[in-house]
This record gives sequence, structure tokens and C-alpha cells, in this order.
Amino acid sequence: MIKQLITDFFNAIEKREFKTNKNAKAVFWANELQEVGYNDENYISERKAKRYYEKYVEEKEGISVSPPNSYQRDFIANYLNYRDYQDYIEKHTINKGREKRYETESNSTTHFPGKEKKQGKKQKSIIVVGSIIIIPFLFVYKEMLFNSNTCIIWEKDHYEKASCLDQNSIDNTQFPINIDTFKKITLTKDMEFFTNGEPNYWYGSNKEGTREFFTARGVHPETLKELAPVTRTILKDEGLLLE
Repeated sequence: MIKQLITDFFNAIEKREFKTNKNAKAVFWANELQEVGYNDENYISERKAKRYYEKYVEEKEGISVSPPNSYQRDFIANYLNYRDYQDYIEKHTINKGREKRYETESNSTTHFPGKEKKQGKKQKSIIVVGSIIIIPFLFVYKEMLFNSNTCIIWEKDHYEKASCLDQNSIDNTQFPINIDTFKKITLTKDMEFFTNGEPNYWYGSNKEGTREFFTARGVHPETLKELAPVTRTILKDEGLLLE
């Protein structure tokens, strides 16, 4: 399951961050994605990230690298939108069981000539009746959704509550973002970037590829990609830290 976890992880980085080669994915993991510093026991270096890729994705032989520890497995699972590694295992086990059962049922189905026409008529009747029952509920659900208080919209440098019918509004239950603390800002050298080693700011790139900074966790208002916590590497790259 570790092999599948890491393979899914690198595939997700490629899809979300447009990192198409091994080196780019390893650098992103080591320098931008992880939430611990290089002095932490859970830190993954670029070299180790590349070794994981070579061992589990490229399936190269003779690659010596220890499996991710429990913290790292949970972190990877979180990036894949699972609660933790155990949640990843459980849901993959359930899905595999369903696939196997479906395959068994498909292979064991007996076809009787003359019976298929009756089944076809029965299925059409079920679809018609189901549509009559379901469609009114869909209209009710749509009305409830559009008139809910869960949507927000970006205004210059912050989010505000909005109707879900408003253009460019997003459903905040998917993220969620604390609109009272979330704001786009410009960092300066005199700011306190970390408190007890924890980042005070987050960043992400806009559609033009320009890096922008924010005061809290959330998603970038243009790309809707999840923001990453600032690191010393990022701050040095921006000229905000000298060492």
C-alpha cells in the first residue's frame, strides 16, 4: 500500500502543480509542500524524495530508502484528501472489494434468450418512474443550494459572503476559509514570518505565475489551488530573508 500511496502522491503533484518530471516533483515536495523544517525528524530532503520516486514510481531495483514514517504517511494522505493514512487504506480496501465483487458478478451473469427484451422494457419503466420522483427533489435541492449562506466571493484583497448565484462565487464548505482572517498582503522584511517555528503566512501563484501571499490557510482566489505555508527558501527567493 506504501507503493500505491507514494505513486498517487506524485501523480497528484503532477496534476495539481503541473510538475511533469521527477526533479520538479521532488523539489516541490521538499521545498514548498511539506510543513516541517530541515532540522525536523520528519523532514524529507530533495534527494530522499527522488529516491522514493525511483523506487516506487519508476520501480528501479537497488534503491535504498526507508519507508515514510507515520507522520509522513499521514501528511501524504492529507494531500490526497484523506483524513490520514489509515483512512487511505480503508477506502482503498473498500473500493478494491467493490471492484472484485462487480467483476465476479459480471462474469457469473447468465443470459437467457428472449428474456433480454422483457428486462429492457422493465429497465425503461424504472428509469421513467425514477425520473418522475427524482426531478422535483433536484429542483428543491438546487433552490436550497443557491439560497444557502455557504458561498463567498473575492473582493480586491479579501473574501466576502455572497449568494451562490453570483458570478465567480465559490462554495466555502469545500475548503473552508475563515473570511475574517484571510487576506492578501504584501510581505516586507520587518514582518514576523514565523512564531515558534510555525509559519504566519501562506502563498500561491496567480494565473500569470506570480507568487502572492496571504494571512491564513485557504485557496488562491484565481486558481482555487490550496495555498502552501511560507518557508525560509521561499522567503529568501523573494529577497525577504538574507540567511
